[in-house]
Amino acid sequence: MSKKPGLSRNLAAERAARKAATQQARLVPQGLPTVHPDRLMPSPENGRKNLHKIDELAETLRTDGMNTAMTVLPPDVYVSIYPQHKEAVEARVAEGVLFVVHHGHRRLAAAKLAGLTEVPILVRSDVPSLRIAAIQENLQRMGLNPIEEATEFQEALDEKDESGKQLSQRELAKRVGCSQTYVSHRVALLRLVPALQQAVVDHWLKEQQLLEEGTGTSDGSDRLKLPVREAATIYSRLRPDLQEAFARGEFSAEVAAAVSKLPPSEQQIRDEPAEGVDCAAISAPPEAASTSMGHLPEPRTETAGEGHHRSAPSRDRETGERSADGTDARTDSKGTTSTVAADPRGVIVVRTVEELALNIIDLLSPDEIEELKQHLTA
Repeated sequence: MSKKPGLSRNLAAERAARKAATQQARLVPQGLPTVHPDRLMPSPENGRKNLHKIDELAETLRTDGMNTAMTVLPPDVYVSIYPQHKEAVEARVAEGVLFVVHHGHRRLAAAKLAGLTEVPILVRSDVPSLRIAAIQENLQRMGLNPIEEATEFQEALDEKDESGKQLSQRELAKRVGCSQTYVSHRVALLRLVPALQQAVVDHWLKEQQLLEEGTGTSDGSDRLKLPVREAATIYSRLRPDLQEAFARGEFSAEVAAAVSKLPPSEQQIRDEPAEGVDCAAISAPPEAASTSMGHLPEPRTETAGEGHHRSAPSRDRETGERSADGTDARTDSKGTTSTVAADPRGVIVVRTVEELALNIIDLLSPDEIEELKQHLTA
């Protein structure tokens, strides 16, 4: 009895294979030739020796595929330009390599890590100088500035898929191959007023060496430049009117950092202290300072009922005595006598451990000394 057609087929395996093929087709731009990543070899002349953020790029390739084709050269063309690498290239060709990568080494490493079985390529055979072409690509590669990136991120976050779901910042970061902090900082820049957004762009242009030093505004002053981190974590939290005031130079960055920690309804700018003055109490008149800070404690005097001598103008000890004018006459082990100003109660100048102990004994009552001993031995 003959078997019915299809009984020996593994339908589940066929469906999985078709699904994998469909997935690979979705990850590769249509209309371009493709090749397995193992059929490509990195150029020995590649100037970028350390490839960064391969893991992040590989995660992006797994979900969204490779949207930009790698530029590759046939082995014979590459050897004709760089004959010193003939043996290395021929050895890889014997292993099955079909092309040498010209541009796209980081994408190639990420594609292998992501497990892609097809990557798009652009085959060239008329490159006059591989090194100059590589330099041109790296120098002419102009990315989006931080504000443009912020706009793109926000629009991507606002988009909805077929089910009406929107991406979170964490999901978007995973898709584009960066950190969530990177996304959140860029999106926060959209809360800046135009003047501060331009300051962020100017800082980025300076980092890209596209903004000359000394470039100023129409009044001759230097243009304000803000790094992304400070702009996103400090200035974006200020109310718009305070952002405008900061852009006009009405208060300092230190004041902005302090005010940004407050809720918008409580944000208020007060007059800054004069230069060199740490606080208002320092510049206040003595009477005001005494009222706001309180008086220093006065030295204790002998009172009825005290069992310990507390007379401020005199002290009789083996190591020194206090004169009537309030100074201490101290004699060291060599017999040398020195006079120092008496310290008021509450202020102890530490010179030696012994002198510290004597000062403490002078300032405290017997009960206080016993309490101090208990704290020290606890």
